[in-house]
Amino acid sequence: MRAIIDRRTEAGGLVMVTVAISVSDRAETRSLREHLRRHGHLDVEQLPGTPGPGELGVWDFLQVTAASGGVLVVAIRTLPEFIKSRRTDVSVTVKTGDREFVITAANADDALRLIDEALHG
Repeated sequence: MRAIIDRRTEAGGLVMVTVAISVSDRAETRSLREHLRRHGHLDVEQLPGTPGPGELGVWDFLQVTAASGGVLVVAIRTLPEFIKSRRTDVSVTVKTGDREFVITAANADDALRLIDEALHG
């Protein structure tokens, strides 16, 4: 999946932080969207991605925007809970700017620390 996402944009004097989030099992995209929406102060929009070189088809992703990196980090910290609640193994990919992180049940702690650094860096 390739998505052009602005990491920070000015909107009414606020610094907005935006990331792209996708799930390895496409059937779980709606569930992930609803999971993120439960964590208020986020704008969660499901958008079609554009295939990268050598990729076929369209892969939906979630564009998640918050008024601060802290709010976004709080929501991202709930992703291991989402992953563990699935019946099958899934991974969640978080893309911010030119960096991409894959969160699995096995690497969640390390991935969350790196995402936190990227959003506050």
